[in-house]
Amino acid sequence: MKCTFLSFFYFSFFFVSAQRHVELNKYVLKEEKVASLIKEGLFEQALLLNIEIVEDARKENNHKIVISGYAQIANILCIFGEHLESLRYLELAEKSFDKNNINDFRLKVRILAIYGRNFAALKINNKSLEYYNHGVEIVKAQNLDRQKLLSMLYVNKADVFLNTPYRLDSSLVYLHKAIKLDSTSFKNAVVANYYLKQNLNIDSAKVYLSRSKALFYENKKTVTEYQKSIILQAEANFYKATGAYSKAIYFYEKALAIYTKMNKYIEIKLSYKLLSETHEELNNEELAHEYLLKYAKFTDSINAKYTKNVDSVINNFLEEQETNYKASEKKLSLALIFAVIMFFVIIISIIYYFRVKKQRIIFEKEQEIELKHMESEKLKEKLNEAFNDVVQLAKNNDPAFLTRFQEVYPEVCEKLLLRNSKLVNTELILCAMIWLNFSSKDIALYTNVQPKTVQTKKYRLRKKLNIPEDENVYIWLRSI
Repeated sequence: MKCTFLSFFYFSFFFVSAQRHVELNKYVLKEEKVASLIKEGLFEQALLLNIEIVEDARKENNHKIVISGYAQIANILCIFGEHLESLRYLELAEKSFDKNNINDFRLKVRILAIYGRNFAALKINNKSLEYYNHGVEIVKAQNLDRQKLLSMLYVNKADVFLNTPYRLDSSLVYLHKAIKLDSTSFKNAVVANYYLKQNLNIDSAKVYLSRSKALFYENKKTVTEYQKSIILQAEANFYKATGAYSKAIYFYEKALAIYTKMNKYIEIKLSYKLLSETHEELNNEELAHEYLLKYAKFTDSINAKYTKNVDSVINNFLEEQETNYKASEKKLSLALIFAVIMFFVIIISIIYYFRVKKQRIIFEKEQEIELKHMESEKLKEKLNEAFNDVVQLAKNNDPAFLTRFQEVYPEVCEKLLLRNSKLVNTELILCAMIWLNFSSKDIALYTNVQPKTVQTKKYRLRKKLNIPEDENVYIWLRSI
């Protein structure tokens, strides 16, 4: 899902730089590398490096680095459109923040900003604005470096208002506030896009686009790939609005190339729509139809992902409210109880609107059945002498383990190789140990490697087998 049109990468780079200590430590270079990877759009590499930073910091009880790592992971997951997972990492960061009494207001503002972007992407606009407003309050109260921080928070707020039809004017107000505090190529392009999207004033759009291009050439090294794509799209929108359709297509395709490289699905979908419309203006019916089909396909895919994320957020929110209610119900007056009941009625109505209650119950029952089935199978296997033989070979790290496993359970490796014929023996051994229900800790112990090495292997295996991120790898392997 869309994670707002602002530059996530600018935020990441700015906050990593702001949190440096006077004395360099061993984490600084890795954090700089993460920021550099994000700037280049290499999010998967940045995610893996960030996980490594968090693991090392946790071992050394460096809570501040752990929290910063959680926030950065949440930021990258937000970019990927994995908003539920992003929110979970933000919750981990907040809990650790409070538990360890971390006194870092910039880090706090960063966490609030990522919360805001997640809720904005899920179109829960009021919740998003709450987080941005809280961030603004902290910046002003602590007298932090106001200009860049406030400017980026204002750009975020402007994006939320842009998605709220009855408050479009507020969007322009906050965009101008942002530029007044810190004028960049990206922000001027955003303002130009606002005028073009709202069909307000072509001349104003031209002025801001010219400023954007001038600032871009002055500060090329600081412009991220995503910011560059927004600038290109603003230029394309301008040419489309003024009838220079061939030029518009040229810039749309350049922006699309960046979006595709970065897996920016919302922006890819929008680019297909704009390219279809522009080709239609040039009477290129075949290309217009081709891009329209791509747009429709992306729309279906993104809507499905959006529904899953929104349903999960609303469900989690309801559970949180129920917990709070039970803890305080004895102290509530009749009036407050009535208000809470009315609140739950509204929440339940929202849940029914997204039709999540039934899906959740079905999912839980399926999981329960699946787990009971797995337990039953496990009991049967434990009675099987061959199973015990295979397990012992695994524990001894015996070279004959894989051969014996294939003899006893031939269908497992056959199905895995059908899924990906390029799996090597070490990966089949890992699959076999997971299938036998060995934990990561056990696998590390029996194969004489570090637990984090096992986690890395699991991550790579998940990618090679195309296992969905929300799927439990143990359940997935047992079900093939």
